[in-house]
Amino acid sequence: MPSNDLATGALLLLLRHDFTGCTRAAHQAVGLLERIAESAGLDTESRDLCHRMSDRLQERVEGMA
Repeated sequence: MPSNDLATGALLLLLRHDFTGCTRAAHQAVGLLERIAESAGLDTESRDLCHRMSDRLQERVEGMA
């Protein structure tokens, strides 16, 4: 199970990216989402959601470049 710190950090970075368009926040959120997805004890649905959001953010950032 991921720590609350990782989940909180990912959420804050997602919010920062959404409100400001900050690509650095998006890159950092991608990293945290991937770490969360690979956490032991995470259920399959949550793991899939983290991977999907990570992929979506990565595509969004690449589209901004």
